[in-house]
Amino acid sequence: MISMQKVFVIVPTLNAFQYVQSLSETLLFATTRTQVIIIDSSSDDEFPYLSHSISDHIQKIARSEFSHGGARNLGALKAQSMGAEILIFITQDVHAVNPSWIKNLIAPIVAGEAGATFARQLPRSKASLLEQFSRYFNYPEWSQSRTVADIKRLGVKAFFFSNVCSAVRADVFWSVGGFPEDVIMNEDMTLAARLLRAGHTIRYVAEAEVMHSHDYTIQQQFRRNFDVGTFFADAGPELGGASVGGEGLRFVREQLKYVLRHGRPDLLPLVIVEAAAKFTAFQLGKRHRLLPKSVKKYLSMHSYHWDQQKENV
Repeated sequence: MISMQKVFVIVPTLNAFQYVQSLSETLLFATTRTQVIIIDSSSDDEFPYLSHSISDHIQKIARSEFSHGGARNLGALKAQSMGAEILIFITQDVHAVNPSWIKNLIAPIVAGEAGATFARQLPRSKASLLEQFSRYFNYPEWSQSRTVADIKRLGVKAFFFSNVCSAVRADVFWSVGGFPEDVIMNEDMTLAARLLRAGHTIRYVAEAEVMHSHDYTIQQQFRRNFDVGTFFADAGPELGGASVGGEGLRFVREQLKYVLRHGRPDLLPLVIVEAAAKFTAFQLGKRHRLLPKSVKKYLSMHSYHWDQQKENV
């Protein structure tokens, strides 16, 4: 039986002052009591002075030491030393829709139905129409579970998992080695692949709703998808055998229909340009080994990653 006193929320932060109120509401008003661990990458705004209103467990790291997987593993290690049974990972800019989000998120883990879960993400109220579509496309209204048997049917989509708001049983998390610490992004996807291949079930919990969205510019979309391509180039055997398939084309096709249904044919050129930017960046990222480090840093959203790599990576 899992003790509710052994549920820990881990939040990597950097200059999160603007999110303090939202984080407080998300964490402190939840109906399920948790302990919160903050891993802060040497913020230089006012967040460090206010973070104690959210957590008594704050660990500062140098920005040069940050990686998406490494910071989260560090928080998980701290939680382990305090007897954690369930690890919840959220980002600093997430906002819960209702106070039951933790209860709903961890329910399948508590019931022994899943080793890991992730929440539904809804667009913010001021999100663009294209970003609204992205949230609804990737996070449907119905919950669903995945096992290793779904990899052949779903391809790489079987590994879709988001650390914006997710939960993992602590012993299961460590049994697969936690997050990879050397990937540029998508450490959550690698964790999902490890979990499925180890025989665990992952459940998407639509009843656990949080608000989270980004209205990226074309340039930001390019840089993000360069990093996505880099990730897939470096993912290795953990994602092996899972076809990427036509998911990108399906996304664009459904996005075109979505903007037309909403009476915005003026957005059609933007959809096409954005799709072309994503595809081009992804293909460049997959071939990043052919590029010098200076170019990779220029093209990348997570440019610090390249300073952590050997010159010819």
